[in-house]
Amino acid sequence: MEVDPRAAREAERVRRYFDDGYASYYKYWGIIETGKWGVALLCRQKKREKPHREHRWFVVKRVFDELMQDKLHKEIKILKRLRGAPHIVQVLAIDPNPFEALSRGALILDRARLHSYGMAGQGKGRRALLIDFGEALYDPNPYVTDMGVKTNIFHIGRLMRMLITLDTTWELPPGEVTMPVQGGGERAISTASACIAKPNHPNLDDGLRNLVMLCTAVKVEDRPSLDWLWDTLMNLIFTRTPAYYAQRNFPWAQLEEDGPIQDLIHYIVYHYGTTNHPGIEAGEMEGIE
Repeated sequence: MEVDPRAAREAERVRRYFDDGYASYYKYWGIIETGKWGVALLCRQKKREKPHREHRWFVVKRVFDELMQDKLHKEIKILKRLRGAPHIVQVLAIDPNPFEALSRGALILDRARLHSYGMAGQGKGRRALLIDFGEALYDPNPYVTDMGVKTNIFHIGRLMRMLITLDTTWELPPGEVTMPVQGGGERAISTASACIAKPNHPNLDDGLRNLVMLCTAVKVEDRPSLDWLWDTLMNLIFTRTPAYYAQRNFPWAQLEEDGPIQDLIHYIVYHYGTTNHPGIEAGEMEGIE
């Protein structure tokens, strides 16, 4: 099998370092696998009496050049954060460390046996998990502990945006809108529902408009909490009465009464028969958004 010359070069460097200065401690055995930016090498720590240490196998991971070193550092940091997890290979500290003298560092990993972990009832064969965190990205919202809730809130806002615009496009390009936010005040946020910002949809209630844009905020921390969303919705339900719209001389105020709304829901959900409101039957549904 043809070996990547970059991997062969790193393997030779490790072998030479072991043979020249650490022959009594370590032995290089061969290449396990080569990736696009590094190579994994199989090595063995020899048994010794003083200090007493049993022999053990370990893996050395090296990158091919300095430009890829940041990937190795990222992988080391993430593996250290996951230290102790039974399904993650463990980072090792070897003493003495021959790689301190090399131009680039190395990731030293425990060589776990393939049959060390497995699901109950799956005793046949060997299973291995290959996990590479070199290309991993850190969580952009590390302090958001209710990610599932915030994701659901985004989906709710997206469905409301579809009902308002009658555009069922799943993903729309975000836009920046200055609007009221949870906690008070106004500021600019990036939202996936910028299409409903003023002056678009002039008949849309501003409370509903702002709520939908807030629920579909691009940044998770800009989305409302579930409690705040519930309180705001209940406030809108109890305050946006027919009298509220009539006082503001909205031409569609009569369509905000319970009867027309129930008829509209009946028409949309069931699409069955005729409604009892002449305005809806005539297609005058523009104001109900």
